[in-house]
Amino acid sequence: MDKNRMWVIGSVLAMVAVLLLGWVAGIQPQLTSAAAADEERSTVEQTNIIQAAALAKLKEDFAGIDALKASLEPLAASVPSGTEAPAFVSQIDALAVAHGVALLGLTMADPVAYTPVDPPAAVEADGTDAAATETSAEVVPAPEAAVAGAPPVTNSQITATNFASLAVSIDVSGSYTNVLNFVSALQSGTRLLMVTGLKTAAVPDAPGEVTATISGFIYSLVSAETATEVGAG
Repeated sequence: MDKNRMWVIGSVLAMVAVLLLGWVAGIQPQLTSAAAADEERSTVEQTNIIQAAALAKLKEDFAGIDALKASLEPLAASVPSGTEAPAFVSQIDALAVAHGVALLGLTMADPVAYTPVDPPAAVEADGTDAAATETSAEVVPAPEAAVAGAPPVTNSQITATNFASLAVSIDVSGSYTNVLNFVSALQSGTRLLMVTGLKTAAVPDAPGEVTATISGFIYSLVSAETATEVGAG
């Protein structure tokens, strides 16, 4: 009887050992592998969702690329890459004919690398310089009220390495009204031109006729290498 009981107990222990060994050696690794696979599949699904959204956004953006190119064309003509001197001369000729003035002369200076504009210094509400009040204990009298005006517009993306200006001078003759119309057209033409000066003189023995010298600047985008050469010049 005791021998049979021991045999039964031994058989039960052997079965338990087999079950534990099967769990450790077979079932548990499979469960761990399945859990890892589920986690990896979830990660891949999330990645696919993100990539699908990015692809949809790219398709949406690409659908409007023609309109974007169309909007950039006037900007590229306004401030071209390089001096584009022949196109500028053609524009001046066409504007002169359109506004009834005679083109007497046109000069263009060498390109000059752009010099960034320093932002205006901060001013306290009472009109004193903030830096001065921090470094000095003396009372600084408030300056006279300045004439109101727009502060200079600055952009960190416009630097001496990618932007250049060219001084231009244009001599024309015609009626005073036509000359003024010509100057106005210069400032709204295809090529961006900032007029900085206008001098006129009456033409002897020609009532109402004047000669005019118009000075200003045109601009161009340049590469880093070209800007270096411009700055050295």
